[in-house]
Amino acid sequence: MLFQVTAEDHIRVLDENGRGDGNPENTFASEKEWEKLATEWPMKRLIAIWNGLPGVAPVARFTDRKAAIRRIWRAVQPHAEQPAKPARGGAKSGPRPVFRDGSKAAQVCRLLSRPQGATLNEIRSETGWQAHTVCGFISRHLSKPGRKLRSFERAGERVYRLKI
Repeated sequence: MLFQVTAEDHIRVLDENGRGDGNPENTFASEKEWEKLATEWPMKRLIAIWNGLPGVAPVARFTDRKAAIRRIWRAVQPHAEQPAKPARGGAKSGPRPVFRDGSKAAQVCRLLSRPQGATLNEIRSETGWQAHTVCGFISRHLSKPGRKLRSFERAGERVYRLKI
């Protein structure tokens, strides 16, 4: 693939015949040619070229010339040649964690799995935890992994029920 740097500091892809604006000095087809072409340019020009590329975050400066040349070269490569980025963390699919028998977590799950659910005070008395610990456990280990947890009030008390 043949690229050309225009007078306005934009990089464009030339057609298969290599036709551009008639300035063959500003064309390159490999990273080595790009490096040779851009070595003598001021950093301001490299920054302008980078900031003119679509889909990149604008920068005010690069750490050094080699980093600028390398980043611009990678940005102009076709998407098919770029390695796929690993997916970011997020909702993880797969089996939900099973709590060890006899652990406090298993006790809480057993209480919440009852048809009537469990109040905050029932969970506290069973585990010996503070109220904020119970709420944090429910949030982190029961709600976020995707379990169906229902919270409602009964007779002025907060009740939690886990759907299995």
